[in-house]
Amino acid sequence: MIKGKNMDSARSWFNKLQPREKSKKKDSMAGGKDDSAPTSDDDGPSNVTKQRVAAAKQYIEKHYKEQMKNLQERKERRIMLEKKLADADVSEEDQNNLLKFLEKKETEYMRLQRHKMGVDDFELLTMIGKGAFGEVRICREKTTGHVYAMKKLKKAEMLRRGQVEHVKAERNVLA
Repeated sequence: MIKGKNMDSARSWFNKLQPREKSKKKDSMAGGKDDSAPTSDDDGPSNVTKQRVAAAKQYIEKHYKEQMKNLQERKERRIMLEKKLADADVSEEDQNNLLKFLEKKETEYMRLQRHKMGVDDFELLTMIGKGAFGEVRICREKTTGHVYAMKKLKKAEMLRRGQVEHVKAERNVLA
């Protein structure tokens, strides 16, 4: 019984993904008219869709290229440490301990890289400026205690005014 329910829900989900051209053709045939003029769906993907696909492809390729680069750098650091340990007078046990320590530090670093920083990671201290798209505040990072300036932007306002590229350029200069 459970399998039947799951199959029915899977079929209904699959049917939702099917193009709806078939039902339109049935309706037009039932009316006696034969609309053989090509629809806009037959032209292929729109320019917006092509741009989105290209952007997604670029993002994915960049992500995996970066992952492979990081993996290679990690391997090189391990090989370099192994060579230095082989040249030095270090016992086998100490070598293993140092390699495990390196692996632990590498793992911690990768975990930190995956963590996305947000406003919750900072203690807001005072506002030092206000602009068209948001405000700049002095804040302290909760984990380290370091003091930073944080610019908080209203994205909807940026988009409305068409200033996205300017803001990205500013971010790239400051980063």
